[in-house]
Amino acid sequence: MKKVFLLISLFLLIYCGLKAQPATFPVTDKQPALVDGLELGYVIKSTEVKAVGNKGDFSRYAVSFYVRNTTNQGKIMLYKQGWNVLNNVSDQLAQFNCVNATGARLTSKEAIINAEACNVLAMVNDCDPKKVDRIRQFVQIGYWIKPGQTISTTAILITPLNTLPDVQVTYLASQLTPLASASVGGPQLVPVAGGQYNQPPPPQQQPVDGLEFVKLKNSFNNMYLNNQQGPPQATNIDPGWWSAQWQVLDIPNSHYVSIKNRWKENYLLVDQRGYVTFTDNYADRAGYWTMETTNDQNVYRFRNLMTGGYLCIAANGVLIQSKTPINNFSSGWLLEQP
Repeated sequence: MKKVFLLISLFLLIYCGLKAQPATFPVTDKQPALVDGLELGYVIKSTEVKAVGNKGDFSRYAVSFYVRNTTNQGKIMLYKQGWNVLNNVSDQLAQFNCVNATGARLTSKEAIINAEACNVLAMVNDCDPKKVDRIRQFVQIGYWIKPGQTISTTAILITPLNTLPDVQVTYLASQLTPLASASVGGPQLVPVAGGQYNQPPPPQQQPVDGLEFVKLKNSFNNMYLNNQQGPPQATNIDPGWWSAQWQVLDIPNSHYVSIKNRWKENYLLVDQRGYVTFTDNYADRAGYWTMETTNDQNVYRFRNLMTGGYLCIAANGVLIQSKTPINNFSSGWLLEQP
């Protein structure tokens, strides 16, 4: 009987192990993978030729690997409730492997993207055994990636000369659940506007890099462009939000500008699907905009280089890009001082 039980247990372990094998996808810098609403890809930031000892010349790439949540919902990996042998939930979202990377000169062959800790304000028992009070404090319930958020890491790859990186990505986030349908047990949760880590840092006395920051106020609904909840949107804001402060930066040797957020330090762009979102890559031409004047003082329109569409808002305040007539108020943006 024990042998039968052992064989059944062994079979189940093998079956579960095979079933749990994560999916792997080939990706390029032009073609990311899209899994469960997460875009998995990379951007080549620079390329050069390097000599490696007496082995000759090789191609050296600075690469930014990223995972981007393309949905309007946060995705969370919850800690397991109740009995849990390992008592562990991995924070890993994806692992990128460069098949033809040599690893020479202490460079990389792989990169892992990790989700952020998800903290909520909860009612928990006071740790003092003499008290029966319940107090509010922040507790971690797992790991998550916010709506519209991009998490990235940079690595240096060396490949045979004139050979592009041959990259495969393994999706490790099969336990991710849309936040709206996630079931959270344990302590009573108390909603917190924006979450603990969604609040911008306190204002500084001087703008970063000595460049002026502005607020972008939409002419149609008088709402302000911000990324307080993750994706770009136009809403009411609180004074001092860094999420609603922007730098409009001239792109050297061109008539284009980029629009950089003060809080997240990322850039507005229109992605391959036509959605307005963010990138960490300042050189991405999908984040280049023409700044057009209007008949109103200090009101401008921003036209995307790649699509020709104007940055404007939908009725619900979500940012979109549209080839609307140039007199459409929803594409007018007033530049205000913070």
